[in-house]
Amino acid sequence: MITRTPMLRRSKFHSLVFLAAATLAALGLRQASAFEYNGEGKTLVNKRLKGSYGFAAQGYFGADFDAATRLTTGAIAIRVGVFKFDGDGHCSIHSMANKAGLQAAVTQDTSECTYEVYLDGTGKVDAVLGGKSFQTFFVLVNNGKEFMFTRREGTGTPADQGGATLVFAIAKKQ
Repeated sequence: MITRTPMLRRSKFHSLVFLAAATLAALGLRQASAFEYNGEGKTLVNKRLKGSYGFAAQGYFGADFDAATRLTTGAIAIRVGVFKFDGDGHCSIHSMANKAGLQAAVTQDTSECTYEVYLDGTGKVDAVLGGKSFQTFFVLVNNGKEFMFTRREGTGTPADQGGATLVFAIAKKQ
């Protein structure tokens, strides 16, 4: 009986080692990447941003910075809306803007919208809203339940520059 116990232990040990090796081999044969890469070689983790996020932003419409006086001119703009992210790099934005000097709020939807999330939790959105291209730069906070962002309209051609620089914005998961 004493001689069988060590043999049984070795047999169980070898069985467990074989089972672990077989499991690792089976998992290793699958070519599943946890990350994607954009054209600049940055690692994307777009799945970190998925779902609807309500936002409120404020800044300037028709902003123009005068280097001599170091002042920014333009009308104050307030924008609220919803970002929707699919987890694969596609998005949409529905928003309403109230700009000084306008009699009514302007409601707009994106005609184009893509996004990238990087490993460090920062990212960007490239979109066309109301016929103007813009980029939104953001950082995920609160375990992805919120993100803070800044936006600059007019990112297409030099003639398309201008628009609104939104200086403060927060989006929260709905």
